[in-house]
Amino acid sequence: MRKRSICIAIMFAFVFGAAVATAADYSFEVIAPSGGNPPGPDGFFGLGATVSQDVIGATDLLHSMKYQVGVGGFVGARTEIVPATLNNPPGVTAVMFDITIPEAYPDTFANMGVTLFGHELNAPGGPIYGQQVQFANEYAIAGKAPGTYLDQVITLDTSVGPYRPGESFNQIFGPDPTDLTVSSAFQFYINKNAVTPITVYIDNVRFVVPEPATMGLLALGIGIVGAVGRRRRG
Repeated sequence: MRKRSICIAIMFAFVFGAAVATAADYSFEVIAPSGGNPPGPDGFFGLGATVSQDVIGATDLLHSMKYQVGVGGFVGARTEIVPATLNNPPGVTAVMFDITIPEAYPDTFANMGVTLFGHELNAPGGPIYGQQVQFANEYAIAGKAPGTYLDQVITLDTSVGPYRPGESFNQIFGPDPTDLTVSSAFQFYINKNAVTPITVYIDNVRFVVPEPATMGLLALGIGIVGAVGRRRRG
């Protein structure tokens, strides 16, 4: 059983290694308005936070996004400028990013996660706009030493709601009548100790899309591992 688990873990690592996530979807070089919100780097604006363009922590081109949070436990940095990549198809599985932590967080709890918003355009009773999907996987900031961390990952495997909890991005976004047809906004949220401030710098945000051939190899590999396990039990 242990060997089979190791094999599956290796295959998933191979999938992420072969995934397409090369060009930055958000590089924070352009100050732009986002819907009716104030202009910000790639349209990002703060919700309980302050968001601005900076050069600290720039890993792709010249600029990063400074994400500064004072008092407040759950805050957001959101944009309504959404790249075509962030839909299904093509089948996004994770968000990859570079993050610079200028100083160690002095409290016990600070995580960053992802919330997506989308429109249910094919709903039987007519379009439903602005559905919200928060994903369970979070990136722990507390406990990390100061520095720049490249190619960090937040997976989009499991929604915690409020829309369709328990499902993945690729189950929720799609062409079916009960699916979200199109992404309308993307958000990095920070969930932390309410009274302890935090500042981080984010750059080189990419949406990970596994190559079809790689996904086929993964399915084949899992099938082989399962067959071997059944044969041994027999």
